[in-house]
Amino acid sequence: MSKIEPVGGESIAAAAAAARLREDLRIGGEPGGGGPAGAGRAGETAGVTFGSILEKTAMAASAKEAEAVSKAEALAQGRLDDLHGTMITMKEADISMKLVGSVRDKLLDAFHELWRINV
Repeated sequence: MSKIEPVGGESIAAAAAAARLREDLRIGGEPGGGGPAGAGRAGETAGVTFGSILEKTAMAASAKEAEAVSKAEALAQGRLDDLHGTMITMKEADISMKLVGSVRDKLLDAFHELWRINV
């Protein structure tokens, strides 16, 4: 199996896609970051937050997608001959992106449900 090197602006495109995904997942302010959601919380520890876990998951899915694209391009150009590994990587990336999209949809549904609650 040969090693795949990034070509041209792939890393820039992957970083831009990851930034768009982070913006899609961000609702309100950053947890614990001094924004609206993190303001005024006394005694909060600097531990792991739900937002950071979600961000890491989205970044991992984005990295897996970039790896799948890179492997597919290498396979198409003849630099890689591992069709089975490429297809597995592409399917893993697809599942990861669907998972992140499902979590985002569930979060938006929960937000809208809270929005509709009469106080």
